[in-house]
Amino acid sequence: MVVLVSQDIKKSVNQHLHDLIYLLRINLSLFFIFSFLWAFFIEDIIYYWIKSLNISNINSKLTIYGPYDWIEIQWSMIFVLSLISIMPFLSYSIFKFFKKGLLPSEKSWLSILLFINLIFVPVLLLSIWFVILPNIINELSTQVSFYGIDNRYDVTTIFKFTMGITLIFMIFSFSTISISLARLLGLLESNSNYLNEKIFLLSVGLIIVSLPAEFEGLKMIIATLIITMANLFSHTIPNYPIGRRSYTVKERTSSKGNSEKYSIIDCNCEGACPKFPTNFQPSGIAMPNCSAICLNGEEQDKLIEMVIGHNITKIIITGCDGQPLPSNFKNILEMNNCKILGLEWMDSELSDDEIWKLNTLHDSIS
Repeated sequence: MVVLVSQDIKKSVNQHLHDLIYLLRINLSLFFIFSFLWAFFIEDIIYYWIKSLNISNINSKLTIYGPYDWIEIQWSMIFVLSLISIMPFLSYSIFKFFKKGLLPSEKSWLSILLFINLIFVPVLLLSIWFVILPNIINELSTQVSFYGIDNRYDVTTIFKFTMGITLIFMIFSFSTISISLARLLGLLESNSNYLNEKIFLLSVGLIIVSLPAEFEGLKMIIATLIITMANLFSHTIPNYPIGRRSYTVKERTSSKGNSEKYSIIDCNCEGACPKFPTNFQPSGIAMPNCSAICLNGEEQDKLIEMVIGHNITKIIITGCDGQPLPSNFKNILEMNNCKILGLEWMDSELSDDEIWKLNTLHDSIS
């Protein structure tokens, strides 16, 4: 049975996969188109870049050691320019694909992240290539010149060093977006498929394989810094309405001999409900935190998704008996064979007794 919550659009898994493949095809096609177009102008761009290095008598001081080096420089520059060119389309594609499963606050956060990457990365890379690096070389030329000895520059080494810095920022951007999206979808909370480790290994592999020999000895340090900073950025995602985005739920046998999957909801009831015991942490039970289920539509939607996603058969609410819950919410739970049990702590004189609350919680899942 397909159940649509308030912000859902009815769509099958095959349709989602079709949309993803379509967006990938579009971006890949654009990448090849831009690569083809940049190939016509790449020699002029490289010449302009070399001129921007501010080296006097440039023709006599620059060397390229072989035709392969020149081809490598051209194709590497085409790759970078094409990747920068498709970044607006790539950012839009990521936002278009993921926005259907996100809350309004999460959509705003994702749009800000993509916009920062869209503006920050290209501007920084162009500044490195045409402003920062030429100034550094010009400064070093004046500081390291000796009387009677003329400075000479290896274009390949300069290019590979700059390309290495470019790849570092691009891999950092890729890692930040990947980890943030994985955390946004709750894929890192249970980590049952070791996704965090896979992203780490992929980023480390990209650093080791792609960075030139000029960065030898620094690759592992750079990879560790990239993953650490990307992980820190990913923690800026908005808080989820029910606390966690994913749970590990296991079947438990009740006192009646039935197999049940439980969820105990710590509903604050806008500050009216007694506090949840901190030392009650059973394994295999989903324990979301809510502010007011009966009033908050987003919390209701996410609880329904949790029930359907984990096949939960019984929801236990600590504060009330479940009667204030909206009828539509209760009907959807009933259609998915999920029962509601209320512990009615707010109506009990023993609600301040921690032992009593622990006993009611243990009794509810036994």
